[in-house]
Amino acid sequence: MESLWNQLDQFTDAPTKQMLQALVKRKQKFENYAAQCRRWRWASLICLGLLCVMIMIKSPEPQLILQEILSHTFYLFWMLATAFAYCTSYYFKKKEEKSETDFHKLRCEIIQKSTDLWPQPDKWKARESVFHMMKHKYDINLYFESK
Repeated sequence: MESLWNQLDQFTDAPTKQMLQALVKRKQKFENYAAQCRRWRWASLICLGLLCVMIMIKSPEPQLILQEILSHTFYLFWMLATAFAYCTSYYFKKKEEKSETDFHKLRCEIIQKSTDLWPQPDKWKARESVFHMMKHKYDINLYFESK
């Protein structure tokens, strides 16, 4: 990856290179939070499903489900685990949304300042190659501001 950034020296100056590196870091941070959120959502869904299945299997009658839940601490522990998994997924969802807005703001800033970062006649072709590399290597679209 470092050699890729060294190749950018011929196309960009140092501040632009730092902006692009920060953009890649923010994208990775956003993707990490999104993966964590998905992981905890699945964990909470599995915990809830297993809790429901265990209650339905162990409960002798449908009228006694509440009594069954309150009489065994195992069910209470399982409900706490489900609630913890859900709250953790909610936490990571908020972090994901914040990191997505940070990433999108920096991406839009680079797009808006592209005429300043790459002056028109001499480095405009370099801009195109940098945008192409960012699109194909990191899946970051610098052509348009829309998400």
